[in-house]
Amino acid sequence: MNRKAFTLVELLVVIAIIALLVGILAPTVGKALTIARRAKCAAHLHAVSVAMRMYLNDSNDVMPVAAQMPSLNLNNEPRIADLLAPHLPDREALRCPADLQKDYFASEGSSYEYSSMLGGRKVGDSFLSKRWGESKVPVMYDYDTFHGPAGEGGAKNYLFADGHVGDME
Repeated sequence: MNRKAFTLVELLVVIAIIALLVGILAPTVGKALTIARRAKCAAHLHAVSVAMRMYLNDSNDVMPVAAQMPSLNLNNEPRIADLLAPHLPDREALRCPADLQKDYFASEGSSYEYSSMLGGRKVGDSFLSKRWGESKVPVMYDYDTFHGPAGEGGAKNYLFADGHVGDME
């Protein structure tokens, strides 16, 4: 009888080739996941920009007065998540999929920090807007560097006063 089977050496060569391919592809897959999370986070922040625009339409273009970090209980101001909730399709729009380590969404109601200094006035009346224009005034942004090391481009997503989502330049 002539049996055809793999020898131990052939099996080890196949396993080594598979391990090599996994080693080559793993960083690429990890980077693709990071890019996908950043893009989904930006899409969520865009939905927040639409909700903010609806809020501003209802409030005569006056920015909401809200706590910057509600969990600290520094004042009695409401969470931005609660003020924007009636205008959002669901609260998940306030969750960045890369908010995994500290889970700001659970503690603050949002993965995005609100620039509370804008609260109670029109964006156009702020110093930043007068100096650099609404396209440079961050309204909300990731609480932390969810998308890369601090100081690196793309580490945080920003929602600007003119409604676009991008990176701080």
